[in-house]
This record gives sequence, structure tokens and C-alpha cells, in this order.
Amino acid sequence: MRTRGLVVYFIGACLLRGADAAAIIGVVLAARPAGAGDATGLLAACITLPHLAGPVAAQLLDRARSKKLVLSAAGLVYGIALAGAILLLPITLIAAAVGLLIAGLAGPLLTGGLSSQLATIVGTDERARRRAQGMDAFTYGVSATAGPAVIAVVASTSSPAVAVLTAAGAAVAGAIVVLLLPAARQRSGSDDAPATVGLRSALGMLMRMPGLRRTTIATAVTAIPLGAVPLLAVGTVDALDATAASSALLTSAYGAGNLTVSLLLIVVPLRGQADRLIRWGVVVVAIGFVLGLAIFSVPISAAVFALLGVATGVLFTASLAARAAFSPPGAEAQIFVSMAGIKVAFSSIGTAVAGALLGLGGHALFAIAAFLTLAILVYLFVDRAPQASR
Repeated sequence: MRTRGLVVYFIGACLLRGADAAAIIGVVLAARPAGAGDATGLLAACITLPHLAGPVAAQLLDRARSKKLVLSAAGLVYGIALAGAILLLPITLIAAAVGLLIAGLAGPLLTGGLSSQLATIVGTDERARRRAQGMDAFTYGVSATAGPAVIAVVASTSSPAVAVLTAAGAAVAGAIVVLLLPAARQRSGSDDAPATVGLRSALGMLMRMPGLRRTTIATAVTAIPLGAVPLLAVGTVDALDATAASSALLTSAYGAGNLTVSLLLIVVPLRGQADRLIRWGVVVVAIGFVLGLAIFSVPISAAVFALLGVATGVLFTASLAARAAFSPPGAEAQIFVSMAGIKVAFSSIGTAVAGALLGLGGHALFAIAAFLTLAILVYLFVDRAPQASR
């Protein structure tokens, strides 16, 4: 039953998250032919900004008796709203933006919301949970790679609108697959579901509970430089006076490193206490950014970006483990979705700041990134509990 549940989860997660990853680039590609070129950035933001309201949607998931119905409904809403938005785009920009906002509001349930239910499939065995968390991280890597790639192929062979409709179809298909997930297991031996934690209380836990506080701050701060990786690639290529196409090579190396380590962590799951895993994840990220200061050629750059991809996969899997370990019963979805929203927001900040500082060059950007990650590493060692929380 566990294996079947994980297979269903993997397929559903790849379809839903692949659609989410593909939607942004699809909307960007479709905006100009539809006469909405000046509003392209705004339309893309309509999908990502609602992630900050994710904890409200997570309240519904935490309170629901059948959580897979809520997740399936979220996928269905996402697909229908995305399809409606792209069909309305040539007619009315406002209606298209509203459709994208609705899809964006459902988006957090397809990411953090879906991840919060993984433990109910695998049960209480810690090794099985860690392996499943590695698989979950792998679905993000597959989605981030395959989603935009499919969109690019369909857009080039047909049209951007058809490409976005394909993503919408994938979301609907993922919603149907989610219905095949096994019934959730209770976290404890009790037949009674845990009382749902209120929204304000759940958000307060992110700072009040030591394990969640360290995980939240580490996730937020490291998301700033990691969100800037594509621009770091551009800055590095400029500094090396290499061809513009080399930046695509570096981002591909980053994605390959991420996918490879996520796949490895399915076979050899992370071990150890969740707090310690977060610290080691930040250590690997810091090493990657520090090595970026020694880049002097494109091949060396590719190796550094591959290491950064590995570091991202390790840290993300460790973050999933920490969220599962420290989330109190009744608040799992809100904790997972809140951290996912925080990560999206701070990643966007990193992209914007790196864009503004791109003229400083790749080495300066790597220096800033290294400083941020080393600073958060110092914080984690200062704030760590004298003994394991769990």
C-alpha cells in the first residue's frame, strides 16, 4: 500500500507541480502575441504573489476530513482558472489577471500543501519518511525542468496559448490522480483527528518554536541568493567574457546537480536530527557560494553551479524533514505552506536585488551570496538548542 501510494503521489505531484512551473513561462510567452506585452510582468506575478496567502488555504486543508479531496479540488481549480485566463487574455486583460490570481491562490496547495500529506502515506518509520522526502524534492526538480521544457516545445510547434492549455490539462490530470491516493493514516494511535490549530497560532509557531524558527529563518535567508542563481549565471558569464549561451549551460548544470542529489536521496535518505540536517544543508550551500569566488573559466563555473544544485537539493530535503519533524498535529499544512510561501517571496527578492546589482559582476554577487549564507550559518550555531528537540 505504501509503495502504491508513493507511486500515485509521485505522478500526481509531477503533473501538478509541472503545470505550476510551466504556467509562468507559458503566460510570458502568450502575453505579447495577445497584445499584453507591457503587462507581462504583472501577469506572471498574479501566479506567484498569491503564494503569500497560502496559509489561509492551508487552514482549509488542515480542517478537512478528506484532505485528498481538497488537494484534488485545488488542482482542478488551478487548471480551469489557468485555461480560462489564457483564453480570455486576447479579449480582456483584467479578466485574465483575475483568472491567474485564482490559479495562484490554489498553487500553494499543490506545493507545500501536497508535501504536508506525505507523512500520512509512509507512516511513522523515520527512514521511510526521509526517503519519501527525497522523492518529494525530486518531483520539484523534475517539474522545474520538464514543465518549462514541454511549454517551450509546444509553444514552438503550435502556439503559446496551446502550450498554456497543455499545462492546464496537466493540472486537471494531476487532480484526478490525487484522488487515487490512499486514505490518510492518523499520526498517532488515536482514532480522533488532532484539533486544528488556528491561523494566527500556526504562523506564530514559525518564530516561537525553536526548531521551526531556525528552519524558517534558514529557508528565508538562503532563498535570497538561491533565487538569484540564474542571474548569477549571467553575471559569471559576463565576467568571463564568454558567450551568452554559456549562462544556459550554467543553469542547466545547476538543475542537473539538483536532480541528481534528489534522486540519490531517495536511495540513500538523509540521516540524523532535523536541526542538524538544516545546518549541514546551509554548510553545503555556503561552500558552493564561497567556491564561486574562485571561478576563472566556464568549466569551473559549471562545476560550481552543479555543486550549488546539489546543495539546493540537500537543503530543501532537509527543510522538508524539519517541517515534518517540528510541525505540531493539526498545523502541518499551514507550516508547510507558510514556509513555501516565505521561500517564494524571499526568492523573488533575491532575483530582484541580483538584477539591480548585476552590473557589479559575478564575483561581487557570489561574495554577497557567500556572506548571507555564512551569516545564517553563524546564526544557526548560536541559536541551536542544547539538546535535540526531537
